[in-house]
Parts: sequence; C-alpha cells; structure tokens
Amino acid sequence: MIDSFALRAYPEYNFRVPVIRRAHGVVELGDYTLSSTPTSETVQWFIALDGSMCADQASRLGAQQLNVPLVLMLNLIDHGFRSGALIDARNQPSSLRWINNRGKERMPTDLACVQKHSIDYSNALDLTDAAEIVDRRNNTLIEVVGRGPVARAVYHIGLDSGFQFTQQRSLASFVIYVSKSHPHIFDHENSHLCTLPHLHVATRLDKATIGPLVIPGSSSCFRCAHLHRCDTSPDWMQVDLQWRRHVNSGHSDAILTHYTALHVLLITRHWIDGAALTNTLWDAKLPWPQFDPQNAPPHPLCGCQLHR
Repeated sequence: MIDSFALRAYPEYNFRVPVIRRAHGVVELGDYTLSSTPTSETVQWFIALDGSMCADQASRLGAQQLNVPLVLMLNLIDHGFRSGALIDARNQPSSLRWINNRGKERMPTDLACVQKHSIDYSNALDLTDAAEIVDRRNNTLIEVVGRGPVARAVYHIGLDSGFQFTQQRSLASFVIYVSKSHPHIFDHENSHLCTLPHLHVATRLDKATIGPLVIPGSSSCFRCAHLHRCDTSPDWMQVDLQWRRHVNSGHSDAILTHYTALHVLLITRHWIDGAALTNTLWDAKLPWPQFDPQNAPPHPLCGCQLHR
C-alpha cells in the first residue's frame, strides 16, 4: 500500500521512463513490472499525471472517473514512485535551481536511479531522501591531484556524469590522488597530511590499482597499504625507492585508463552517498580487467588510528 509520504506528493509522469506493454496484459514501468494489470484507460490516466494535485486527490478523482477501485490507483502511484516513472513535482532537489541545463535534464534520471538502487538493496528511499542524495552529489567538490591520462579521464568523465571539481583544497570535500608511478607505490607522505577523505589510483601499461579510500582517523591509509606491501615483499622498501626515482608517463592501455576512471568515480559516488568502501584495494589487469575488492585493513605499525 502507498505510504503517507507518497500520498502527500504531487505525482508527475517522468517521460524518461517508458510505459511498456507486454503479452498477456503485463505492463512495465521501465524495467519495473507491475503486480497488477491496469487497463489502457488507467495507463493513459497515469501518463497524464502532471503534478497539479496531490496523490490522494489524483487517485480518488481517477478512481471515480474510470470506475475502478481506489486501491488500484493508489498502488499504481506507489509503483510509479518506486520505479522512477513518477516524480514529486513539489519536492525536487534544491540544486535543481542552480545547476546547468545538462544537469537539469539528467535530474529525473538521477532521482529514479537513486530510488531504484536503494530498492534493489532492500533499503527503500522516499523521494525526500533521494533528493537529498542527488543534492549531495551536486554540492560535493572534488579535487584531482596529479596529471596524465587517468587524471584527465576522471575529470572529463566526471564532468559528463555530473561530478563537481575544484582546484582549491580549501573548497574540496574529497581528494583523488592520481599516481604516475607503479600502481603499488602509494603517495603516503603527502596523503598523511591530507585531512579530507581521499583515494589512490594508478595505472601502468596493463595494470591498475584503486584504493584504499581513506577516511582519516577511521580507516586504513596509504601508509598502511605500503607497510602491508613491505610485509609480503621484504625488499619492497628498496623497490619503492627506485620506482619513486623513475619518471613514468602514467600511460596505460586506453580502455583500461577509462575503465579505471569509471571505477574511481563509482567508488567516489558511493562515498558521497554515505556508503564509503574503506579498507579495500582494487587491482585489475588486462586482457579482461575486473576490479575485485581485496581486504586492506589498518596496519598495526601505522599511527593513523591514533588520531581517532
């Protein structure tokens, strides 16, 4: 049954989510299959919702006009919000007021994806929570430290995907460190001075490494990753020093570069959404790269946990 929030919402059809009619009367809102089978007249009523009245009024009026049970209309509106086929005309994200036209065009899709993602993971969000997440994404400024193909890919793909970037550390909320050295050479000296959440990424030829994502004082850090590497390879300290003296272009396979940038942005978005993937490293290698997570806990000899 529809919840009290949806009853107060002002439903407006989101034309980016198609109504699909399948065999045997099955109707889908995008890829969301309705549990009941609405009539063609009911579907037309649904598509005509324009946000001019609240869900309770619209449902009662629709039920009266089409001579169908009120519960059917209420359930249809509930499924509409859950699938992203309906948006609340009065409860749009506040960032809609200032973002550019490209962002405004993307907004209904972002809202629908946030809601659908939460439902897929059994943590249903109403439109207010979804709008807050979209606002957080639009208001979070990210600094990219480093140059080269990966840094450019993160920046350009990020801009196309709605991320906001800055070159001023004082304005940033998150930092992405792009290394041009060996993927397992972590910039732990500079990152130790960073008080913001930050993430390591590096590619070289056919290999890429992402992580750890560091929440200062509450997760493992770049130095932890370095110390774990020293534990598994006794000569790693010497290897590390030699790699740091090596001037590397940071070039890697072009598809791996963009594939890595996409994963960096997904991990960053998880943090923005409040689901930080900490204490984890992701390694990938051609020809079929897959960023499988590996455990990267705090190292007992690192002092990062003393600042909690």
